[in-house]
Amino acid sequence: MSDYEKSAENAENARKHECPGNFLDYMADTFWASLPEQTAEDLAKCKKDALSWFKDTVTSLVEDEIKSTNQHLENARRMRETYREADRPATETPF
Repeated sequence: MSDYEKSAENAENARKHECPGNFLDYMADTFWASLPEQTAEDLAKCKKDALSWFKDTVTSLVEDEIKSTNQHLENARRMRETYREADRPATETPF
């Protein structure tokens, strides 16, 4: 790699770290790099396991809420139909 290419690569890397989001990513990378490799691997596995558990829990709660909402809608349809039938005069024919 020529000096010009290295200089361009260094400039690009510097630009990547100019905005706050990239700076924070850089700081996180620095943290992980400061740990011994095995410790970083173990900590990353623990973090991924915790996040996966959290994701599964949230997904389960959301699915339960969707199921509950669908059940409420079905119950509401039955209630409306029951009220319509109760309010309909005896001589009127249903739709």
